[in-house]
Amino acid sequence: MKKLISITLVLTMILTMCACGAKKDEGGSGTANSEAVSSETASSETSSNETASSEAVSAEDASSEASAENAESSKVGVLTMLNMTEEEMTQFRMLGKYVSRILLDEGYIESNSKALRGEKEVVFYDTLDSMLMALNAGDIDELMIYNKTGQYLCATNDNLQLAYSVNLDKELNSFAHLLFNGHMRNDFAFLMMEENEALRDEFSNAINDMKGDGTLDNLISEQIDALINGGDVKPVTMPTIDGAETVKVAVTGALPPMDYVAEDGSPAGFNTAVLAEISQRIGKNIELVVVDSIGRATALSSGTVDAVFWTRTNQMSSKYQEFSDEERASRLEELEAKMSDEEVEAFNKVKEALDFENYNKVDMPEGTICTVPYYSDIIVAVARKD
Repeated sequence: MKKLISITLVLTMILTMCACGAKKDEGGSGTANSEAVSSETASSETSSNETASSEAVSAEDASSEASAENAESSKVGVLTMLNMTEEEMTQFRMLGKYVSRILLDEGYIESNSKALRGEKEVVFYDTLDSMLMALNAGDIDELMIYNKTGQYLCATNDNLQLAYSVNLDKELNSFAHLLFNGHMRNDFAFLMMEENEALRDEFSNAINDMKGDGTLDNLISEQIDALINGGDVKPVTMPTIDGAETVKVAVTGALPPMDYVAEDGSPAGFNTAVLAEISQRIGKNIELVVVDSIGRATALSSGTVDAVFWTRTNQMSSKYQEFSDEERASRLEELEAKMSDEEVEAFNKVKEALDFENYNKVDMPEGTICTVPYYSDIIVAVARKD
């Protein structure tokens, strides 16, 4: 059975918001994510259009694209970024027009509902709850969130639906691979101040061990997939290690099924389970401190906490950053050689606007460092069914 993963491509190519804003750099290179546009034929087509010559059809397509660009602006909700403004996010979302038609034509994208066309205005929200309230009130037309959270929202609310689907069973060409495995994905890591390098390394070593022995995969199944599918979630108990150092970690408590507050008022979810496992492996107590998304940076810089779940980063950009200028140029040349002329043109458009060398720091304030990623997810669009 096809595995379809819903997503809106503009943010996901950039924000990886997915899913997250890099500063504009005319010398930067890379790709940004785009938003899918509807492949439905306008209902106002006449029978004469259906029998028109190829030249007439081309003219009609051009006219339709122009109309879409002039369509009424729609608003999109996004969780507040630590290193990006609303204006920058809006600008990056508009890059979608360069890649969406290609991905649609190549069969990587399928539309589950009528696409919102025209200009996109991004509105940041500090919590998922406030963003959901805005969506239900009609203050925004859709919200951008992670795939697992999007699935959970739609499974628990009959009024919501995932707007777009990506066929990940289809073999990826070079162009689609860059988008789906790079910019349309966010990697999650723990954020710390740069003077806490030793603690960062302890966390990273534990995470790498958890990846290697299958613990992380088991926790995803037990804490994320189970909740989405309406099953029982295994309770999480934070270890208590007598005489051990205590590490304070900020959690938002508002990104189910990743991170939420249980009925008894205690933090719960996948991230809590990950921290409980890390606590055992590094031999330190972990105290959870609930903060808003926007409050993560302040809690860290003020010393209120030692680490933050979560920060969004990008492994592909991290590796790219390590290459020399000659290596980057060579790799780009190899990639473009495997693309069609249309794909190369779209690729060059997004390179002009995205500072890919620093893309792994889109959610990292100055003076911070992060662990290796412990989770990765595509960004999706959630909209009202009506």
